[in-house]
Amino acid sequence: MTSLHIRTGLSTLAVLLACSAFGGLQEREQDVKKRSAKKKKSEREDSNSGHSHAATAPFGSGSYPSTESDYSGSFASDFWSWLVLAPFAYRHDDPAGAMTAEEEGWADEPYSLYPQHELGQTTAPYFRADYNFQWADGVDAHDGRIEAGYKLVAFHGRMTQYTDTTDFRLDVRQYYAVLRYGGARPDFVPGTFEVNFGVGVATHTGDIEEDDSSGALTFGLKYYPVDWMGVEFRPAWYRWEEILIRDYDLSVAAGYRHLMLRGGYRWLWDEGVVDVQSGFYAGASISF
Repeated sequence: MTSLHIRTGLSTLAVLLACSAFGGLQEREQDVKKRSAKKKKSEREDSNSGHSHAATAPFGSGSYPSTESDYSGSFASDFWSWLVLAPFAYRHDDPAGAMTAEEEGWADEPYSLYPQHELGQTTAPYFRADYNFQWADGVDAHDGRIEAGYKLVAFHGRMTQYTDTTDFRLDVRQYYAVLRYGGARPDFVPGTFEVNFGVGVATHTGDIEEDDSSGALTFGLKYYPVDWMGVEFRPAWYRWEEILIRDYDLSVAAGYRHLMLRGGYRWLWDEGVVDVQSGFYAGASISF
């Protein structure tokens, strides 16, 4: 009898659970239908009024979002939209963008946490190549740099070939994986800027007894208050054999958009003493 009661109780419980689950599924299905109908109604109203949520969606269109928008999502979703969905956002002073913002009524809203980038800007470029020629005390140098990256991450490569009056040659190569933050963010600072930090390796080769390499660090600052002029500072630290080298590069650039002419000075400190490889340089930069 006891066994029969247990089986009967279990069967009853199973039936109740099944009914409950079926009822829950029905409620879920009804809820989904209600939300679907509400969404379609909202889309029809937007279509009839000529209004699009895409214009005010956070970062998705490259525009600056309204803080009152229903689509002002979390930091993670905003970051994802900025990182992937809006790689070529318009500039803050783009006439078409400003007109759209005024029509939508959110032109005076705060700017994005994430800076905007325009093709050709030297700050946070997708690709940039530099060439410089340096004059030092009895030493000349051909110096080339490459930057390639997307938003927060980039690769920096620099190769400098020094030659003295006796044709003695020394090649210094630096390679860095870089984290960076920069572009146009008018609510923070006029113009465009970039701050970056890189970790990598430096090598010394050429007419020396033995090739050498070491770890390397770099920290860069760029600031262009106007499109056609700016200043950059690039310190780097690495070793040549057991000697700590401090490599400081300060330059001023002038030009417009994709092409900049550059002039600067590069200091190389060898155990607290300015090395003969230090000197003025001039060159050009091409940016995308």
